[in-house]
Amino acid sequence: MTMEITRGIDKDDLNEIEEILRSSGFFYEYEIITALEIAVETISKGSEKSGYRWMKIIDNKKLVAFGNYGKNAFSTHSWELYWIAVHNNSRHKKLGSKLLHAIEDDIKKSGGRILWIETSGRPLYAPTENFYKKMGYTLRTSLKDFYGPDDPKQIYARYL
Repeated sequence: MTMEITRGIDKDDLNEIEEILRSSGFFYEYEIITALEIAVETISKGSEKSGYRWMKIIDNKKLVAFGNYGKNAFSTHSWELYWIAVHNNSRHKKLGSKLLHAIEDDIKKSGGRILWIETSGRPLYAPTENFYKKMGYTLRTSLKDFYGPDDPKQIYARYL
């Protein structure tokens, strides 16, 4: 079993990105469409012009996890994690932790000091919030009913 963490995506990754998102059962349809639009924009414009960076994990020649992140254009040192997802068949292998560490390292090398992460506060997302807490992130604020009734926006951050 060979696992590799690499930066960047190409058009051959699009179907697997969609498959990863659908396998999780966490995302609304419009969220999946948005992620794919961001991927297409990154592929067509490149990371520099689009502002989106990607990190992915290949396991046995198959894309099984990815993260999408970028520098906040209105800050000197804040970065944002837009997506992090692991295929449901590859969960509980610590891939999310390895991926997030690789993203954090890339951000630090680029001069980033803080990584901001937003997620839903629905009960479905309790494992996600526990993951961020375990990784050293602190809940900075909760915006009640942001995504919908009883669906708050949870904003986590960590100094890198």
